[in-house]
Amino acid sequence: MAEQKPTEPVLSKNLAFGSIALIVVLGVVGVIFLHLFRPDASATFIQTIVTFAGILTVAITTIYGLGKLGDRVEVVQRQTNGTLSALREENDRLTRELGAIARSAPSGEAPAPR
Repeated sequence: MAEQKPTEPVLSKNLAFGSIALIVVLGVVGVIFLHLFRPDASATFIQTIVTFAGILTVAITTIYGLGKLGDRVEVVQRQTNGTLSALREENDRLTRELGAIARSAPSGEAPAPR
């Protein structure tokens, strides 16, 4: 049976980054409007900006880390391409050979080592 290649992730890194950046930008614009129309709420302005920047930083770091993990998985898949199926075939061949040796040996005796 042929091994199937894993499917690519549905959500790309660029799309995820763009979505998170859009949410953060909308949040910052909302905070600016809040500052313009309600100056009494300006005490929380800097705190909110820092919070949005922190969220964006964590999101970018997570997306970058997942991208690197995906790259490592691809490298491992390329390095083991065909190796596992060849190993399975060799194990099957050796199992059949061992069964044939065991059947040809007289009962009660262990087969002679090669």
